[in-house]
Amino acid sequence: MQQGSVVLVTHGETSAEPNETVVAAGGRAYVWSRSGTLRLWVQPWTDKPGESIDHGKLVDEAVHAWMRSDVVRVVRVSWSLDADIRLYWSDRLPPSNPGVTMLYSSKTGKLTRADVFVSVQPAPWQIGSPNRVLYATIAHELGHALGLPHDPSASALMHPAPLVTSVTDEDLARLRALVRGP
Repeated sequence: MQQGSVVLVTHGETSAEPNETVVAAGGRAYVWSRSGTLRLWVQPWTDKPGESIDHGKLVDEAVHAWMRSDVVRVVRVSWSLDADIRLYWSDRLPPSNPGVTMLYSSKTGKLTRADVFVSVQPAPWQIGSPNRVLYATIAHELGHALGLPHDPSASALMHPAPLVTSVTDEDLARLRALVRGP
C-alpha cells in the first residue's frame, strides 16, 4: 500500500453507471449514500495459487473488527449484484501494493458501491505472520470501502504503509466521526 503507486485493476463486471464517478480509495473520506446495513460479497472461489480456507475467516475477522465501531453493520451476501462492497482475490497485484479499493460515488459525492481487490499472497512485510499481514491488508481495504481515507498516523491501520496488523481504536474513532458527522 505504497502511497502514489498506480495499479490498473480490471474485472469482468459492469463498470460505473453513467451518473457515477470512480476513484481509487485513500485520498479523501466518503460517506455512503444510504444508511443501514452494508452488503458484502466475497469472491467464493479462485484458482489463484495461495488461496486457502483462512482467507474467508480473515475477511470475517476484519468485518467484525470494523463493526466494533457500532456505527456500521456489514452482512455477507451470496450474489455480487446484491452487494454494496465486493471483494475480489487477485494474483496480479504487486507486493508493494497488495490491496486496491475502487470507490463509486454519486453526483453528490456519496458512495454507491466499492470494489476491493486483495492479493491472495500476503505482502512480504515484516510486521507479523503472513496471516496477520494478509488480515491487515483485508482490514485496511475494507476501511477504505467503508469510506475512510489514508491516515497520517503511523499507529493507525489506515496509514498508507501500515505498521500495525489490527483495526486500532484510533481507526474506529475516525470511522465513528465519519459516519456520525461533525
